[in-house]
Amino acid sequence: MFLCIRVDQKQGDYMNKQCLKCDSTDFKKKNIRFTPEIKGETVEVIAPAYICKHCHTPLMDSEQIDRLRKETSDAYRKNHDLLSSAEIIHYRNILGMSQKAFAAYLRVGEASVKRWETFFIQDASQDELIRLKCDQQRAEDNSLNVHWINQQPDIYSGNEKFNFERFKNILLIIVQKINTSKIFLNKVLFYIDFGHFKKYGKSITGTRYVPLQYGPCPDNYQAIFQHFVDQGVLKSLKGHRFHANIEPDMGLFDDQEKETVNAVCKLCKEDNGKKLFDLSHQEKGFKETPDFQFISYEYARDLNVTI
Repeated sequence: MFLCIRVDQKQGDYMNKQCLKCDSTDFKKKNIRFTPEIKGETVEVIAPAYICKHCHTPLMDSEQIDRLRKETSDAYRKNHDLLSSAEIIHYRNILGMSQKAFAAYLRVGEASVKRWETFFIQDASQDELIRLKCDQQRAEDNSLNVHWINQQPDIYSGNEKFNFERFKNILLIIVQKINTSKIFLNKVLFYIDFGHFKKYGKSITGTRYVPLQYGPCPDNYQAIFQHFVDQGVLKSLKGHRFHANIEPDMGLFDDQEKETVNAVCKLCKEDNGKKLFDLSHQEKGFKETPDFQFISYEYARDLNVTI
């Protein structure tokens, strides 16, 4: 329990303060560890307070109480992956906006912005709104997710809904097994999905492929690859290559899927992938599908490669 006292003196002058517990006037200012409760949770924060030298009771003036409330709110925000008050202020300052202008930009009340920048905690939907409006990378990631979420499984996805985690981990496997360029990665992904569909009637990742200049490629592949780089999953290297920063999660795949992936990777190693590179441009699905249209997995039966 904290006892509030009024401090009328200049900063650093403790002479006229009186402890409300023991009436002592001898204080020392210290940073103290507190464990306040907020929204039913206990958090741990460090904040300044005046300590009575006689009974060791922490006393706080109004400014220190506001500081404690703010630190407590930010500790809760951190635990729940919400923007801190300082981060919200930072976004507003980057945009060069007043609180009123920032509120209009977010289409919320000015009072909401003022509260968020102190110790009132925004909810998850409000936090996401701020991020999407102020964080370019967050907006791009959200756009990418929406792009895939709205697509239902069909013959152009290999009868599977696109699975971001599966795609990521297939990519990690390929990068670890084959030191190859981004362009060739697209061909390997194509043969893995189409080869698996040919044998089992479904793709592994649910990816849609389009015919581009350098062969069949995952739809929106550049944005996907960049997303993984931005997230620290991959590291871009010279020569348009990647380095895998994390280990693939093999638990996402059954034995048949692992067999398909290993078979395609083995083909790539036989002649450094030259045969697979050339054949991808001869695939019927690639040659007959109009530019920027999805390649139907029905063309899997005509693959020039046995997997």
